[in-house]
Amino acid sequence: MVREWSMPDGLTLMLYILTGVGGMAYFVYGKKQENIAFLAAGVCLCVYPYVVSGTAALLLVGIVLLAAPFLLSRM
Repeated sequence: MVREWSMPDGLTLMLYILTGVGGMAYFVYGKKQENIAFLAAGVCLCVYPYVVSGTAALLLVGIVLLAAPFLLSRM
């Protein structure tokens, strides 16, 4: 069975772009500061849009990954 590909809507496409930019920024910051939390969050932010489907799930996972390094640094 072949699945037909369709173009994502505008909001989903914008979330893909923003998470990629945020992931790249977190990755570069984590590498320069030698902070593994930001480095890992940056990689996850770049990869997770390929795994997660649906706009709500994409937004929720993105917010959690953006906040994770700050929450982990408080522990």
